[in-house]
Amino acid sequence: MVGLSRVLATGALLLGSAAAQPLDLPPRSAGARTGAQLLPLLQGLTVQQREELLWQELTAGNVPGFLRSFVSITRTRADAQGRPRTVTFDVLPDYLALGSDADFFRMPMTPTLGQQLADRLGCSLPTRRMVDDIWAAAPVHLDPVTFSPTLYDILSPALFWQHQVLIEQQRAPFPLGLLVAGTKKDVVISALLATVQNRVVIYGWHRPNGVPIQPLYGGHVDFYADYSHGVRLVRSRVTVDGAATTIAAVLADPVLHPLLSDEGPFATVRYPVSSAPDTFPFIDPFGAAGFRLTSWRAKFTAPTIVPFAPRSPGGDGHVVVVADVRGGTESIRCGHPTTTDQVAQADIYCDYRPWLRSDGYERVGVFVRDRAAGAFDGTLSQQGACYALTWDSDDGRLRCLRANAGTLTDLLPQPRYLPSTAWRRFRIEARADELRFCLDGVELLRTNDATHPHGEFGIGYHESFATNANLRGTRADNWFADVPDALTLSYASAATGNPALADVTVTTTRGVPGDLYFRPVTVTPGAFPHGWFLGLDPALGDLGAQFASAHPIFVGLFDADGVARTTVPLPTGLTLYGVALDVFSTLPPVAACAPVAFLVR
Repeated sequence: MVGLSRVLATGALLLGSAAAQPLDLPPRSAGARTGAQLLPLLQGLTVQQREELLWQELTAGNVPGFLRSFVSITRTRADAQGRPRTVTFDVLPDYLALGSDADFFRMPMTPTLGQQLADRLGCSLPTRRMVDDIWAAAPVHLDPVTFSPTLYDILSPALFWQHQVLIEQQRAPFPLGLLVAGTKKDVVISALLATVQNRVVIYGWHRPNGVPIQPLYGGHVDFYADYSHGVRLVRSRVTVDGAATTIAAVLADPVLHPLLSDEGPFATVRYPVSSAPDTFPFIDPFGAAGFRLTSWRAKFTAPTIVPFAPRSPGGDGHVVVVADVRGGTESIRCGHPTTTDQVAQADIYCDYRPWLRSDGYERVGVFVRDRAAGAFDGTLSQQGACYALTWDSDDGRLRCLRANAGTLTDLLPQPRYLPSTAWRRFRIEARADELRFCLDGVELLRTNDATHPHGEFGIGYHESFATNANLRGTRADNWFADVPDALTLSYASAATGNPALADVTVTTTRGVPGDLYFRPVTVTPGAFPHGWFLGLDPALGDLGAQFASAHPIFVGLFDADGVARTTVPLPTGLTLYGVALDVFSTLPPVAACAPVAFLVR
């Protein structure tokens, strides 16, 4: 880390990047479905059900690698006063698709889902003029593949897939990541949005001669999406003559709007949507204000949030109580039944009461990949189907549990016991067939099991007391669920007026709220990204000095959204190499992002 102490001493502390910031999605999980594997799931669903599934898949990161980077398009044209202006915007190279690079599925969707995704990812839908600009800039022009609505069911996922296959037969000779045009009609934003209600506006599908098949049209209802519709996202941030602004600002400007619009200025630049459904990361502090997530589903009875002492680590003195006062099994769950890779975590109060052993016991824990509507380890009428990390009140036994077909199997090779009362952090990670069970940041078990490939996740409770008055329920706090390995490190650079310095905002997202973050950095490439410390090659003394500095650029706590953001002035031209970790106070790594190289400019 040559020279880093001098940089610290001057207050110029970190990060920037030479590459464009990618689409803000977690990495695609090892167990994520391919395009072909999604088709059977989509068939037979209503439009609403299909889009719920698409939302979960897309926001969980099931997006091919070539669709994670933007392509920049620059155009020079006159503003409303006749003055030449240059606008640059970033667009995805193709329409939104799910799956892998080797097997993906371009997916028609309603404007509601397209807008929700755009909002989530800091993007916009394009205008008619931008669609024309995209076609003009594209090095790959394909012939539109059309189906007659009188001969085909143009609303069916089966035809969506048939269209995908035929498009790929044309595109296959060209490398993925090139800007492609001619494959779909665009869902666009338009001046029409101010006058039409509950409609989708479409345009484009250019033939190789540049003439679009579809003129600007706002006649379809907003829950309509046929095989020809596509959503192509454009980053909301654009530049005009090198100055940063937004698509919305340009479109509303009486002078600048011609840069992006051939319909005049307009201010309605998005489709109306209600709040987006809960999705990864699922975060709920179970605070005094009530539930943060709206999608919790109880097995039998509604859970309650109550004051509780002792307070959980980082909690506000309130917890959720999961229990049915009539006895038996209870749970709360969220997520989507088709979700594959997942991490579920909560702080659980383990209330050791061996003196009640003759009357029974209660079992508390968290579960993943539940396929039995929250049956946890089983009810009187329904067998459990999930993986769970559980603790029993009578003897303190921990179990890494597989519940399946009426059989409960502890996957731990030897029984484990924690016969004491305490708050404990329960965590399960599921990546494809690999399962990892952790307690208080320490790995209990890493194993492979393919019994349950997908399902929901949540908090479970089971009691077997003869005297129901002895039950207390699972008391849980600080719920967190996400896809595995979703932690990200990113940057944004802004000019300061001094060419020697830039204001750089360093952002780490998808951390566990309240956890410690650590962002070490080095100026020496070493074996990057294969260095000894999570891809870096820092000296031990440098790691210690950065952690001990307590400077928020290096170390601090994730906020209630699992985000850490710091802005500092940095010398331009400085190349650094960094990584972000989510750690417990005792420092065993819980999660680490991929190492990132960045240039301050």
